[in-house]
Amino acid sequence: MKQFTNLFLPSFGSFRNALSEVSKTSNSRVRFIDFIKVIGLLLIIFNTSYFLDFEQSSGEFIVYNRTLIDNTLTPFTWITVGMSLFFFSTGFTNKIAWYSNVGRDGSQWKFLTDRVDGLMGSVLVWIFFITLSLNVTSKIIYFPQFITNQEDGMLTVTEFIMWPLWLVSIYLVVVLFCPLTIFLHKKNPYLTLSVLISTLVLIDNIDFSISLSYIKLFNYLIFWLTIHQLGYFLADGKIFSFTKSFFAGVSVIAYSYLSYVYTTSDQFLSVSNYRLLSYSNEDPPTTIYLISSIGLISIFLFFRDQFENLMNNKIVWTIFSTIHANIYTLFLWHIAIYFFISYFSVSLVLYPFVVLFTIFLFGNYERKTFRLSRALIKRVNPLQPWPTPIKARLSYSNFLLAWISSILILIGIFQVTLGGVGLSGFFSLRQLYIFSGNTFEAFIRIVLGLLLLNVTVRRRDLKNQLLVLGILSQIITLFVRFQLYETVTPLELYMSLFLVTFFLILIFNNRNYKSVA
Repeated sequence: MKQFTNLFLPSFGSFRNALSEVSKTSNSRVRFIDFIKVIGLLLIIFNTSYFLDFEQSSGEFIVYNRTLIDNTLTPFTWITVGMSLFFFSTGFTNKIAWYSNVGRDGSQWKFLTDRVDGLMGSVLVWIFFITLSLNVTSKIIYFPQFITNQEDGMLTVTEFIMWPLWLVSIYLVVVLFCPLTIFLHKKNPYLTLSVLISTLVLIDNIDFSISLSYIKLFNYLIFWLTIHQLGYFLADGKIFSFTKSFFAGVSVIAYSYLSYVYTTSDQFLSVSNYRLLSYSNEDPPTTIYLISSIGLISIFLFFRDQFENLMNNKIVWTIFSTIHANIYTLFLWHIAIYFFISYFSVSLVLYPFVVLFTIFLFGNYERKTFRLSRALIKRVNPLQPWPTPIKARLSYSNFLLAWISSILILIGIFQVTLGGVGLSGFFSLRQLYIFSGNTFEAFIRIVLGLLLLNVTVRRRDLKNQLLVLGILSQIITLFVRFQLYETVTPLELYMSLFLVTFFLILIFNNRNYKSVA
């Protein structure tokens, strides 16, 4: 228990441990990937402070996106699409982790567990503290529960502050699809990528009727799978078959096209919107977002050797490793810090110091788990040929349980984002496309999903008990929903019935297995 609570407490020791990891860096580690991962998230943080602006007027707190006010800033957004850089690096690390896991006689459900746990630890610490701090401070000091955007629309403060959870949601989605996308990449990588890009462009440029407009939402999935898929080409070495002039040409073509559209039309081309406008190139992602992302990734690939040499410098590597050890904490908290500094009119000079204090206060978990010399990096080098034939151990029940557990976490993250971490009530119902839910249900789904996800590979003796707990959680959430609102949506009902049935099947299968054994 003491070890668990220490993860939530500030610690100078975790700083020292993170710094000591620099000397343990594996020789086979591809530092270029660490570079673009850190740069990608830092660009997102930079966009927040540069493109967003706040104003208090007549009792309203108004948030502005400067790219809509000053059109000359639009081209600058094309070279700061940091989220695309992050998911490109994630494609590389997920592919490496997949083959490393299989190479250690691993399993597909173990891969899902490790990938989800790698990010969710920092997210859970953040959700815990943001829930506690917002609910306590709202009782002590006044701050608005709603913000006005440029279109005179209203959005909740929590929805704005918790915008970083969208990256977490996208990450969970691409990890869930890793077994399929890695299989397709192995069978025919170029065809798979071509189909993804063609489908995205086709959906984006077709004018669907209102009744079919939901089809455009598929581009949320297709776009990020495409960017993630690009990372596979670097992971298995296929990208080295292309010369630097190729990447230079792709980048020039991409930015030339964007510049042409920018100068010859009135089309909205900004790709830094933060979900503040009804029209956006991010929600869902458009062809413009894809072109700018490919253009920026090509620039980084063109200078790949130079960046790799830069990272080999001990001082530079130490600086980047220190940022890397706290990068998720920094990313998750940056909008909340910027919001409160702007609302209380605190000088922006203090912004870096507040950020450093926040990292020390809330980043202990991330620093505790920070590693630069993991076995998966040592065992598999992208420049080496992949070991074949290779196949992960497969248990359909364990894999489905891990996959469904990840889905529960994903839905819980959605509901936390919309439910407002209880600021307007833990049982206040909010709608997200076809899903509805509240903070109470969100926390239950996240905790249950994480417990089930980890128990499949670590504590099989507790598996049945947790499955029973999962059944009880579905009954309780349905009962509470019906008591408060006297109605349950068909989708929620069918999903709960499916989960209860699935958990019961697993319980009986486990009992039969034990009796036969």
